[in-house]
Amino acid sequence: MKLYANTHIDTSMYEYMEALSKQLDSPVDNNAVLIPATVGTGFIKYCFIEEGFCLRYYHFSLNADHEFEWLADSESNEPIFKLVFFLEDANDNKKTGDFKKGLRPYETGNSTILYSTDFTRTGKIKLSTLVNRMVFLFTKKWLQENFGEASDQILETVQLLTKKNQPTFIVEKMDRSHYILAHELTKELQQHRFPLIHIKTKALTLLNDFLNRIVSRGIQNINVDQTLYYPEMTKVETTLRQYFDKPMPNISKLASEFNLSSSTLKRHFKIVYGINIQTYYLTNKMAIGRSLIISKSKTISEIAYTLGYTKVNSFSKAFKKQYGILPKEVNINNSHL
Repeated sequence: MKLYANTHIDTSMYEYMEALSKQLDSPVDNNAVLIPATVGTGFIKYCFIEEGFCLRYYHFSLNADHEFEWLADSESNEPIFKLVFFLEDANDNKKTGDFKKGLRPYETGNSTILYSTDFTRTGKIKLSTLVNRMVFLFTKKWLQENFGEASDQILETVQLLTKKNQPTFIVEKMDRSHYILAHELTKELQQHRFPLIHIKTKALTLLNDFLNRIVSRGIQNINVDQTLYYPEMTKVETTLRQYFDKPMPNISKLASEFNLSSSTLKRHFKIVYGINIQTYYLTNKMAIGRSLIISKSKTISEIAYTLGYTKVNSFSKAFKKQYGILPKEVNINNSHL
């Protein structure tokens, strides 16, 4: 089963909720779709603040692994921007290891992320993982109308988020006060009925504080990365390094470990590191072999086994493919090596 999370604003939002309702065989009730017991527990809820600005609240867990897909969108041919507040804590997801024990997201690093929704994302939600996050969606027009005094710098930043085929994002660390305010907002959203003025006030305060941080820092000091999965790719790279002395891990299993699809892992790893994951693995593995050969601390057979090869010939072939010569032909004076 694949869950779709399309992100249209205004009437398109209703279409999304209706589609989700049909997919889950669960009616839309009080702006929410309950997750049926056959799929998991929890709900997805939305609230329109005003024209061009709405929020959505996700609070659910699934009883099996599921793929999800965020589809590319636009509203009246203009981009929609999404600001996500990650509200999971260590007690929510003990099994996933997403956060250090006993710490909240505002204590562990970046916990908000802003990006344009004009591209497609794919990934996985693992069994029993609590998805607890709040999402603000707003149009470029709404941004211009409501943040006029700082619009030039904000829109300059926004331009970084709309590079075709180069999805980018801006991350921020949510401090304690923002974390508490966001949780107060979600508690109100969990009620069957809630005063819109409370929701609007808290939502605009959170968004205003986020955008003010962008303006105060200056465009040159904003951390903008060319992939939404930059943090995941650095973790993948760290894990990959643990396999330089053994066969390369299976791509599918590696992707699953980080809640990614195989295609997403391969595509975004190349965006971050400039080469595909297999080439990165072999290049670094052979570089270790080359260093060991030059150091003369081990024989070529010992080096091959150190790097996880059961046959010396396999190591020699991989080395020659990388450097153009066999391991035994390496000379410490070879400048091109």
